[in-house]
Amino acid sequence: MVALMEDTLSVRDQESTENSDDQDKGKSKSRRLKFVLLPLILVVQAIVAYYLVFNVLLKHAQHARIPDALKQELKVGKFFEIDDIVINPANSDGRRYLVVELGLETDSSSLLAEATSKEIWIRDAIISLLTTKTVEELMDVTSREKLKAEMLDRLNHKLLKGQFSRLYFKKYIIQ
Repeated sequence: MVALMEDTLSVRDQESTENSDDQDKGKSKSRRLKFVLLPLILVVQAIVAYYLVFNVLLKHAQHARIPDALKQELKVGKFFEIDDIVINPANSDGRRYLVVELGLETDSSSLLAEATSKEIWIRDAIISLLTTKTVEELMDVTSREKLKAEMLDRLNHKLLKGQFSRLYFKKYIIQ
């Protein structure tokens, strides 16, 4: 009887060992499967996302109707550029300064020639106007268009061969 019990126990031990081996094999297979499938799923998702963004969403944005007013070609004239104007604003006691570079637009070649010959006068007129403005006036973004209009008005009154149509700030730094 003891021998029968020992045989039964040894058979149970062998079965439990085989079951645990089967469970370990099943766990290792599922782990391997996870390590293979997870990256594969991520790659497929990335490809689908790329397709959706670049072939569906961006095409809709590109096909959006652009108003005819915006389709017109931007007409740009010739420019007279003035670089490196440095001034101290009014009431700053030399502690603050403004650095400005600007471009003046025109369609007239003769006006460009006149402006080149009068560059010193043009720089002086701009410096004289800017030094009358306080730091607060120069920092106010909403008043920049008014400042541009003042500069154009001052310059255009003294020019003989035409007028500048627009003024653009290339650089406008207040320290």
